[in-house]
Amino acid sequence: MKQAFKMILGLALIAAGVLWILNIAGVVNINCSTQGWWALFVIVPCLYGLFTDKDKVGSCIGIGVGVLLLLAARGVITWDMMWQIALALLVVGFGVRLLLFKTWGNHCEVSDLKTVSRDGKDIHCIDYSFGKQCLSFAGQKFEGADVQSSFGGLTLDLYGAEIAEDAFIDLNVGFSGVTIIVPEGLAVRVAVNSGFGGVTDNRRDKTATGTPMLLLTGKVGFGGVEIRN
Repeated sequence: MKQAFKMILGLALIAAGVLWILNIAGVVNINCSTQGWWALFVIVPCLYGLFTDKDKVGSCIGIGVGVLLLLAARGVITWDMMWQIALALLVVGFGVRLLLFKTWGNHCEVSDLKTVSRDGKDIHCIDYSFGKQCLSFAGQKFEGADVQSSFGGLTLDLYGAEIAEDAFIDLNVGFSGVTIIVPEGLAVRVAVNSGFGGVTDNRRDKTATGTPMLLLTGKVGFGGVEIRN
């Protein structure tokens, strides 16, 4: 899938470059305006996510919002209309997720996520929005995870996981709630920046046996993270 996206992006860039040259040479007359170009910083990453991420709904909503920003910046629609349509897109996206995705409920699914290698560790990449999901890492080696969660609820169940000596979870949480279920005796250290939100430690027993240790980093805005057994 990544290779297909690279081919499409490459062909699009080549076509854009050729048209640009023809326009400069006067062969074709294309009136291009750079007004609203900054909206591409929203559209392009979401377009990439549409090809690479497991969650397609969030990427589609991002593309829609980016296009609306571009249209508003170019005066095609008013800014007031843009925000109203963007809100409607969020409602539609949430409805689509409820109808089409089986992630609403308390059942924990066994984690089957893509991982990246970093500093000799296999890091789980978790990107989830609009809905509720519970992931279990039972029977898996857990060395670290990059977590992005917005407009939804996410539970990470580390019971039964083979936790590395210095495992970590890097959080990027906005308008969302994340619950991290840890085994008893696991040392947990919190180094999370929070604004209009925070991290709550609701473990029954916070007595740590030393190692392994789970380090929580990242940021939480307009949301909350709960640690519990």
